[in-house]
Amino acid sequence: MPAIRKRNRPGANQQVRDASMNCPHQIGIRNNFFVLALCWSCIMLLLMALDMYDTSHGILAMARLEARTAIGKDIVYRQWNAGSGGVYATRSATTPPNPYLDVRDRDLTTPSGRRLTLVNPAYMTRQVHELERRQPGGLLSHITSLRPIRPANAPDPWERQALERFEQGESEVCGLAELQGRPYLRLMLPLRVEQSCLKCHGRQGYGLGDLRGGISASVSMDKWNVLKRQHLLRSFLLFLAAWSAGLLGLGIDFHRLSVQIKKNQAVAGELRNIKLTLDRINDCVFMLDPENLRPLYVNRAVMEKSGYPMEQLLQMPLSDLFPDQGAGYFEEILDLLVNGERDVLQFECRMRSRDGEVHPVDVQLQYIELDGGTGHIVAVLRDISRRKKVEEERKEMERQLLQAHKLEAVGQLAAGIAHEINTPIQYVGSNIDFLDESFRDVEKLMAHCLRLREAAAQGRVPADMLQTMTEILEELDWEYLADEIPEAIAQSREGISRVSSIVRAMKEFSHPAGREKQPVDLNRLIETTITVARNEWKYVARVETDLAPALPPVPCLADEMGQVLLNLLVNAAHAVGEKIAAGKEAGPGRITFTTRLADNMVEIRIADSGTGIAPEIRDRIFDPFFTTKEVGRGTGQGLAISLDVVANKHGGSLTVESVPGEGATFIIRLPI
Repeated sequence: MPAIRKRNRPGANQQVRDASMNCPHQIGIRNNFFVLALCWSCIMLLLMALDMYDTSHGILAMARLEARTAIGKDIVYRQWNAGSGGVYATRSATTPPNPYLDVRDRDLTTPSGRRLTLVNPAYMTRQVHELERRQPGGLLSHITSLRPIRPANAPDPWERQALERFEQGESEVCGLAELQGRPYLRLMLPLRVEQSCLKCHGRQGYGLGDLRGGISASVSMDKWNVLKRQHLLRSFLLFLAAWSAGLLGLGIDFHRLSVQIKKNQAVAGELRNIKLTLDRINDCVFMLDPENLRPLYVNRAVMEKSGYPMEQLLQMPLSDLFPDQGAGYFEEILDLLVNGERDVLQFECRMRSRDGEVHPVDVQLQYIELDGGTGHIVAVLRDISRRKKVEEERKEMERQLLQAHKLEAVGQLAAGIAHEINTPIQYVGSNIDFLDESFRDVEKLMAHCLRLREAAAQGRVPADMLQTMTEILEELDWEYLADEIPEAIAQSREGISRVSSIVRAMKEFSHPAGREKQPVDLNRLIETTITVARNEWKYVARVETDLAPALPPVPCLADEMGQVLLNLLVNAAHAVGEKIAAGKEAGPGRITFTTRLADNMVEIRIADSGTGIAPEIRDRIFDPFFTTKEVGRGTGQGLAISLDVVANKHGGSLTVESVPGEGATFIIRLPI
């Protein structure tokens, strides 16, 4: 059983390729998303940690400020009390006399019987501190010393450490500690001996300015911790919202980025395919900046043809690649494209490679306008070396064919040309025989004259000598010779001139010209053609010329244009001859050559009075191998070659006007 080949469904390979292209892309996008999400989370955690740190320190700073404010207040009213020498307060259970105050007038009774006791700064401070302790969440303040007068003012361990640090030079001690099982911030400032303090503490050995002790304030952290937790909760919620919004934004952005990258990859894939296509074509493709004509892109064919690498090509001016064009040549022609005067420009030039080799190229330039008002110049160059070689070979074959056709025509005219040369040669020969015979008679006369001169020199001339002279002159018939010899010489010169003109015309007509066009005197070329073809027309027609005397030289291939004129002249003579042979014209016909200048074109008209051209074949007379002549008289290539020479090689036109039975007029128009 033959194996069944499984056919892939349409698009399956493309989907596989797309999946293979998208898989790394998706993995890369996902990895980048996770990295950025992690970075964003770390940033949020760091910011939240900094906020917690700032909040904790801020709470501590506010609690510390509260404690410092309380101590400052205590110190102020202590200074007021000390400066006032103490104050008297009514004795009561809460304000009994201070047993540690040993001064005169400590206790007094007013005339009204009110009992008073002196309250010094320390006693006042203790009274205030007791009131503060009874307030809910109030401060815990305390006056202490390493050498207290009142035992209750003895320091606790934390206060002892603070006092010792004061002795070491510190001005403030603060810290967190637990009091009564609750967190407190404790702050202590030093108390130094002032003048008013020596009254009580001088007997303890203190001097002015000595460290006497310290005053502390302990702030409950409960309320501050509540504020801290509230702030941290709000901050956490805000950071959580910001973190979530950031992740959501990253997700949305990465989704958009993923979609955009897919689009970009699709565009990049298309661009790669376009570049691959451009690199695989044989034509050279340039994309140029219209501002400075520097290449923005070149395909692989440019690098292969020029031999330069991409980097060097993108920095090279165009004049380095095209030696025949000057520096401003491309700027001038590109202005036509950029300004919109031309859509496309096409021309041929030569491109020089790195090794100096020159390639003929066909150049096509086009301005491509882009979005935003900018644009690029696109140049497509095709190597036409092979085409040029084929064209040269074709031109050489055409030239050889034309030359062969011309030599064939010359061969056909050879008999007539020989007859044209033979006639003047014959009468030149007859005149030479006449001059030879006349010279012998004159020689005889001159010999007798010499003898007569010698006799005269001796002083005697015999009568018989004179008689002989008379007889020789009568025999010579000098009057006849005097008339005929000059005429024979003139006829001989005319014959030689005629032969020379025929030979010169044949030489000019049959000699191949160069491959480049040269200024040609068309009037002279017409006269030469008439001379060469004289034997073709002289028996059937008269050739008349109406040649413009001021006709300018025309760039032509002289030999090929001469062949055109010969073809048309011979065809005209044959047409006139056919009409005479058919009995439709009694005498010789007429062939007229006319030249004139019209609209920067030179016009040549060859008109004949022959049979004309029938309307049904008028459109076919320029077809190769089409002929109306009998076999052996025409090949049907004369008019086809003539049209190719005039239209394709000279950029002119060859048309015909004809009235059947009356003749035809062929019109050649050539650009100057």
